[in-house]
Amino acid sequence: MKPIHVIAAIVVVSLSCCTTKKEPLLMPAEARSFLGDSLYARPAASLVVVRADSAMIALRAGNLTEEDFLTMGRLLTSTNRFRAAIKLYDEGLQRFPDSYKLLRFRGHRYLNLREPDKAYADLTKAEALSRGNPDEWETDAAGKPVATYRHQIWYHIGVYHYLMRAYRPAVDAFQQSLDATREGKNIAGASDWLYNACQRAGLTDRAQKVARQFTTDFDIEDKNYPYFRRLLLYNDIISPAELIDQQKPIDSMSLSDVTLLYGLANYYAYQQQFDKANPIYQKVAHARDWQGFAVACAEMDILPQ
Repeated sequence: MKPIHVIAAIVVVSLSCCTTKKEPLLMPAEARSFLGDSLYARPAASLVVVRADSAMIALRAGNLTEEDFLTMGRLLTSTNRFRAAIKLYDEGLQRFPDSYKLLRFRGHRYLNLREPDKAYADLTKAEALSRGNPDEWETDAAGKPVATYRHQIWYHIGVYHYLMRAYRPAVDAFQQSLDATREGKNIAGASDWLYNACQRAGLTDRAQKVARQFTTDFDIEDKNYPYFRRLLLYNDIISPAELIDQQKPIDSMSLSDVTLLYGLANYYAYQQQFDKANPIYQKVAHARDWQGFAVACAEMDILPQ
């Protein structure tokens, strides 16, 4: 197996193909990609924005709690206002400086915006502050539990190390994330990243052991969950053609599609089929839903060491 740093070095991207298709709409860029492209937020539907802003105004009419800041952060993120969400978490942390919950989410947003060092500082502080506390469940906008804080903190620490090409620490972090969950989608998500980190760290036997746990009988609510589908591919239960139509134009791909496509690139790379893997990394790196971790990772994969 060729080391992943050699894989990255083999991928060559010309400056001409790095021109972003994410055009500004009289708005400043939210971030810059690892390739140097300006990244602009896709405007959310105006009615959705109005409803989100109205909800935030109502919350600000009272004495803001830690949970209120978490709720407003979700509203901003759901309307693609990632930089504004960070400013909100800044405000929240002035009031609640020991909030590992606010740090966890601000760290996540820093990863989205390609500011990994700031993300790591927040996430490691969140991990330290969370120790000794009972692990709590995060909820989505509808109030449904989605994952525990401990799982999410370690998951995003793992993403940081993966982006930095520090694959052994990524393995350790994703294992911690996996150990902190019993829910099907979160098991699949942490296991997928653990598999990829193991492959890149040269721990191929461990990677294969991780993948072998996943079959079509695995207990998961959504059988089309991208990370679960990728694990079925790694385990040779489904074929590349069954995973994703890779000929679909990148601008018409959803974030789930792009997540699948990045897994396919890795699948080929681990088999040293770089003629297939490299064009896919380049395609993923220019997806419109740039906030996805698959896009950020693909950006790093096509950069030389």
